[in-house]
Parts: sequence; C-alpha cells; structure tokens
Amino acid sequence: MGTMCDYRIFNTERPVKSTEKIIMVSRENFNKLGTENYIKVMSTDRRETLGLSKSYYYFILEDLKRMGLVEDNAIAFKAVIPFIPRENSLEVDTGVLYTSKNHLIFIDMGSSKYECVTCPVYAECIYGIKRIATEMRLKTGVVDSEESRPIGFPLLSGTN
Repeated sequence: MGTMCDYRIFNTERPVKSTEKIIMVSRENFNKLGTENYIKVMSTDRRETLGLSKSYYYFILEDLKRMGLVEDNAIAFKAVIPFIPRENSLEVDTGVLYTSKNHLIFIDMGSSKYECVTCPVYAECIYGIKRIATEMRLKTGVVDSEESRPIGFPLLSGTN
C-alpha cells in the first residue's frame, strides 16, 4: 500500500487576518481540525447556519482560540502544521492547513482516506500543493505526467 492522504478545500466566510503566522499543533489537535465540525466553525462565524448547538459551537470556537487559530472573530494564521512529541524532540508531521484568500486548504498525509495511485482528487491535490508552495515561495519538484504521481509533500523541496 502506498502513501495515503486526505485533501480538501473549503470556502471560508470568516474573515482571514493578513498574517504570515505558522502555527504548530499536536497531531491530535491537527486531526480535530480536519473534522467536519471544526472546519465548519473555522469557516463561518454564522452559527445559525451550521446545525450545531450553541454550546458545541462555542466549545469548538474556544478550542480554536486556545490554539491561536481564531482571534477577534477572524482566522489568524497562514498555515498550521502538525507535530508529534518525541522523548527529546518534536517531529514535524506530514500535513498542513493553509489559508489562501477565502479558502482553507487541508492536506493530511497521515490519513488513510486516499492512496496517491488511485486518488480521485489527485489533480486538485497537486494544484493545492503548488498553490501553497507558490504563496510561501517554496520550490516544487517537477510534475510532468499523471503517471508520475509524486507522493505528496516530497514535492516540496526547499526554498527558492
């Protein structure tokens, strides 16, 4: 079995602060950020449209504020990256939640949702990775054909 991932892009109605802040969160918190309810709350400040109870909405919103992701009712980060605590270090894990204009791009290479070789959203994923790389001024590897199917984040190979 090859590398697995989850790629999703969401429209956001919640204002996005102009910031270059990159926030690291535990893998456990990153997994929460990928859930439907966390994405819903992060994406809009109009609670009534979400179908969540008032208490649950505010519970999630407070959690997002605690992680430093929402401030003054606005999304307050450029990127969120998961980490795994080790005995004497932190290991950066393969995933990113990224803001781009009025979109949230969620990529999690630690998910078992899709496999690169058979992924139905492969083209969108490559577009998302290239969009993040371009905006963050990272150099990407060459993708010349559908058959090459690079394995996600190795596509990002350093800075320009």
